[in-house]
Amino acid sequence: MVKIKILTRRDREGESATKMSEHKDRNQNCSAVTSGPACVTATEENGHISADDTLKNGVTPENNIPSSNSNTQQSVQSNRVNSPNSSRPSVNHRSGSPNSYSGSNAHSRGGSPQTGSSGGQSGNSPPNHQHVVHVHVNPGETFSVRLGDQIQHIQGPATVRMVSNNGPPLPMPMQVPPGHMVQQIVDEYGILTHVILSPQPPVPGSPMTGGPNSASQYYPNPYGPHYTTHPQYTTHPPHHHPHAVPPHMHSGMPHIQTPPQHNHCNTHAPVHSSGPSPPVNSPEDRNMRQRSKVRKKLERRRTDGYYQQTRPPTRRRGNPGVNGEVHTSNSVSNMSTSENGPTESEEDNSLVIQGLSNMSPPKVTDIEARSALIQISPPEVESSDIELDQSDFKYELLLSDKGRDTKYKPVYKGDATEITLKDLKPATEYHLRVCTILHDDLKGNQTDSVSFRTAFCEPEAPQPPKLVSKTRNNIQLKWAATCENGSKISTYTLEYDQGNRDGNFVEIYNGLQRQYRVNKLQASTRYTFRLAAINSIGKSPFSEPVSFYTSGSIPSQPDPPMLSEPFVYALTVSWIKRPNDDEFLLQMEDEATGHGFLPAYNGPNLSCTIRNLRRNTEYKFKLAAKNDEGQSKWSDIVAHKTLPERPTAPPKPQIKGKIFAHSFRVIWDPPGDSGGSEITKFVLELDDGEGYDIVYEGSEREHMFDHLVPGHTYRVRVACYSLGGRSEFSDCCMAITQPVCPGQSHPPKLQGKPKATSLHLRWSYPSYDGGSSVTSYAAQMITPDNTTREVYRGHDLDCIVAGLSPGRPYLFQVRAFNRAGGGPWSDPLEVVSGAGVPDPPKAPQVNCRSPHSAIISWEEPFNNGAMISDYRLEWQQRADNNEFSQLYLGPNLSYEVKGLTPATLYSFRVQAINSAGSGLYSSSSSCVTPPSSPASIVAIKPYITATSIMLMWREPHNNGSDIISYNIDIGEKQLLTIEPVTEYTIEDLLPETTYRIRIQAVNSIGVGAFSTPVKVTTKALPPNPPKIECVNVAPNSLKLKWGDGRNPDMITYHLEMEKDDGSFQTVYSGPAHNHKVNRLTELTSYEFRIYACNEAGQGPDSDTYTFSTTKAPPPAMQTPAVSKLSLTSCVVEWQSCRQMGSDTIVYLVQVQRVDSHDHEYKQVYRGPNTQFFIENLQPKSDYHVRVCAIRQCDSGLGDIMGAFSQGRSFSTLSPQPTKQATTRVENNSKLAEPKPLTDQQWATIIFVGFVIVAFVIAFVTQQVINMRHSSR
Repeated sequence: MVKIKILTRRDREGESATKMSEHKDRNQNCSAVTSGPACVTATEENGHISADDTLKNGVTPENNIPSSNSNTQQSVQSNRVNSPNSSRPSVNHRSGSPNSYSGSNAHSRGGSPQTGSSGGQSGNSPPNHQHVVHVHVNPGETFSVRLGDQIQHIQGPATVRMVSNNGPPLPMPMQVPPGHMVQQIVDEYGILTHVILSPQPPVPGSPMTGGPNSASQYYPNPYGPHYTTHPQYTTHPPHHHPHAVPPHMHSGMPHIQTPPQHNHCNTHAPVHSSGPSPPVNSPEDRNMRQRSKVRKKLERRRTDGYYQQTRPPTRRRGNPGVNGEVHTSNSVSNMSTSENGPTESEEDNSLVIQGLSNMSPPKVTDIEARSALIQISPPEVESSDIELDQSDFKYELLLSDKGRDTKYKPVYKGDATEITLKDLKPATEYHLRVCTILHDDLKGNQTDSVSFRTAFCEPEAPQPPKLVSKTRNNIQLKWAATCENGSKISTYTLEYDQGNRDGNFVEIYNGLQRQYRVNKLQASTRYTFRLAAINSIGKSPFSEPVSFYTSGSIPSQPDPPMLSEPFVYALTVSWIKRPNDDEFLLQMEDEATGHGFLPAYNGPNLSCTIRNLRRNTEYKFKLAAKNDEGQSKWSDIVAHKTLPERPTAPPKPQIKGKIFAHSFRVIWDPPGDSGGSEITKFVLELDDGEGYDIVYEGSEREHMFDHLVPGHTYRVRVACYSLGGRSEFSDCCMAITQPVCPGQSHPPKLQGKPKATSLHLRWSYPSYDGGSSVTSYAAQMITPDNTTREVYRGHDLDCIVAGLSPGRPYLFQVRAFNRAGGGPWSDPLEVVSGAGVPDPPKAPQVNCRSPHSAIISWEEPFNNGAMISDYRLEWQQRADNNEFSQLYLGPNLSYEVKGLTPATLYSFRVQAINSAGSGLYSSSSSCVTPPSSPASIVAIKPYITATSIMLMWREPHNNGSDIISYNIDIGEKQLLTIEPVTEYTIEDLLPETTYRIRIQAVNSIGVGAFSTPVKVTTKALPPNPPKIECVNVAPNSLKLKWGDGRNPDMITYHLEMEKDDGSFQTVYSGPAHNHKVNRLTELTSYEFRIYACNEAGQGPDSDTYTFSTTKAPPPAMQTPAVSKLSLTSCVVEWQSCRQMGSDTIVYLVQVQRVDSHDHEYKQVYRGPNTQFFIENLQPKSDYHVRVCAIRQCDSGLGDIMGAFSQGRSFSTLSPQPTKQATTRVENNSKLAEPKPLTDQQWATIIFVGFVIVAFVIAFVTQQVINMRHSSR
């Protein structure tokens, strides 16, 4: 951070030492509120600076700094992106021209601006006028202004216009952080006019001129070493890149290093600049480059695994320069980090984090008592500067059940957008937050918390009831309250098994009390209880069953305790529990101590393990049972004995005497602890490298091993047996038998062919190495004059023998050596040295006889002592292929090559071969074959219809001349000649006809060969449509039929029906010959058509056929109701039938007397009413009544009668003389009463009312719409 103090001439003279502390206080205050790379605080200590501080960023001069009296703090727009850890407000990206600074010309990047007029203040103005100082902030820097109690932060690039009314300001000493510089420009009167903060230090010794009084000045730091240089912030020589270096990455997470302890070094203010500085690029160009870097880095992070870890730059000591710069003696590092400002990587990460933070809160659905579904929406990245792939996002879900502002715990981290939270607490309020993570190290801000409450549910399972007291006939229980889960507990349910132990429980208590006495129980009986709680939601699970016994009599004498399992130092004894036993008392006697029987166990268990006993020792036991009534007699005394212990491992066996090549002797000692019993035998095992095998079992403690392999390693171990078992094996004893000399080696073999002066010998490892690894080999040579010479001594299995004479016989032998000595010589190998290879021939001569053949000839080279047996001729078919392939191998001096490709470059070379081997290749010779007629077409792909065939093929090789046409032969006399295309359609062919097609290509040289013939058969024509017939007509369906019922050709029929818009819709598609069309309207005409399809395609449509449906009969009536029964009459009522179009529905009522001889139904009513009063019935008689609906058609089709309803049975009343007169009067009064409205009449009234209301609403809506249109 840079702190600049602007002083007037009067303040300069009265400056005292007290200003140092104020300067430091302001510096600390600025550091607390600034997170940019540099902070510039402009103040006037004894004067006043007006708030005429106009910021000009790009071409927008409207952003003003608020005055000192303002209570609001405005964010400053700039081209720089905030650091992720910055507390400054959000930054809007904006680009503009660098030439719009107030009162100044263009700035150079990291350099000095050109001097000029500043805010209308001329450079020639006298010192006593109002003076203006322009503070210029470069891109990537931050300037802070203290206005009263507020601090305004200004981000570069920007120009701050500061006005002083108390005298002209003068140049002054300034404190600058390492890696930065401040330039001061004065006018011709020596008055300070411009202050420039830049991250690039000037060239040492360059003066700054601003007027006649300006000179090269040097200002030391008056306040001492306030700014310090940190090792990781060491700067380097200047370069033209103002951006900082990205922070180092550790473990996949971004981490900005914190400065260590300060290493003090003095900083100095720069000298004044002289003259103008060079211009810089525009902010728009810098913004475009910055955005391009961000996109490239994001793409590189996706492809390379994101943020490969890099080592921090090597820190080297150097000499401090101006502004804290350190010059190193080694090569310049590429890392340059600003002390106070964010690095380039932080600016890139800030863009990404802003995009990740633009995230909506999660949605909570499907909330239940213990679970909820969380739905997460990915962040919406609105900036066009970054492109993020949502598949790389991960989401962290944080949950809190203590409140909105308490600590949140992470419950999920992954890439899912729908998460189901389980194991939640019922009736609990939770708060959720979510944030987005990119590549595990970039995390967006958390969203606002979202709250939800889980639903109520049944209570938790209560704890088992506890015993309060018991007697012979009752048990008193109590229990604790359980968790209610949001709904208050209404009752507790206590159940028991009635002492039957069959798992069937019976409820004995239901209430809110948490204790209960169970009475009327049997003595000395076990009862099992369980408890459940109930609230308004439901019933909780039952608690764990718990059992209690009622009191009884004193137990009888128990049986002696039984031995369950003996151990070495413990015994486990057990006993049988009887119904009257509650607890048991076990006593044990150890005769060796002489203390008699002592308690060993007291409790309800049926077994006990007594520990810390002696091994192989006998102990006595007795048992007594007790309950609440008392203790039983002691059982009979029984004795049990502990087991003996396994013996310890014997000591390590020892070698006795000398180890020979085929035998050695071992001895061993008995174990130190035999486990309390005698050792019965020893077991000796030998390991020869393939595992241990038993070689001896007995009581002796010495053994001789023989028939061993020399030089082999053996391991010996021993174990012992006693009554306690087998001991562990001892440590192994290792013995290595003495080796012997190796056996005879195999004869050496010749590796490859012998050369004229050398040969290569190879031999193998001897069959027997004598028990020791072979250390070296020796090879000797016997010359034709029977002299012997050793030609090799070493550890390799091959050697090259040089210095031979060509064509001479030699004998070779080999033998092996180990640490015991050398073995015998092998059988000899006889080898005759070979001759030399011939010289390379001269370049062959090539003569092209035709486009497809050429003759290659060559001369015989010098053979070097052996006759040339063969020549190898190789060729190269393409110039771009560097590999030669063999063409001919034989004794001839010429060769004719055939099958060449026309217009192709070929290269040839030749090599001579004799008995000594192959010589070098000759120089290559090249030739180009002349062009020829085209090659034949390889394959033809036909596409067949009934009357045409479309042919497709690939263009063949033109053999050096372009193809000008094709000839197509389809079996006719005349060929079809077409243009040079690769597909052609032959039209006007006959259906179901076989054609034999072949094609040839034509170029300027001639006609090529015909292709392989292709036999093609055209398809058959599509079938004609059949005739449609209607075989069954119904009110709601039509059954149609077509064809004769047979379909041997598997023709598919498509039946279509005309829709209301005139188009046809397919209602059936398949091989059948009939189809029933359902869901039709009664008495309606429908038009149908059909067409057939086969492999040849779709046939034509048939004519249109019209069929009509009939009218439907009324539905069956429900059973009528009979009421108001009397001696001779009753009232029959039935439900009305729904209206069927415009036809009228009438009803027919029939009555049958059951107890008469005539069982026929008689009509008593026909009409539109839904009830009828039946008279003239017989008293005390049984009747059946039924009703049906009749549809009266208006079209003259007559009446259509529906089905009768089920009959309703009823009986008339029996005559009663005393009440007959009153009954008649009542019947007459009932007939005189007005009849109530039927359901059909009520429905008609409601329908009419609904229609009227609908018309009124439609009319009002239409009027409102018309009024809106007229107003527009």
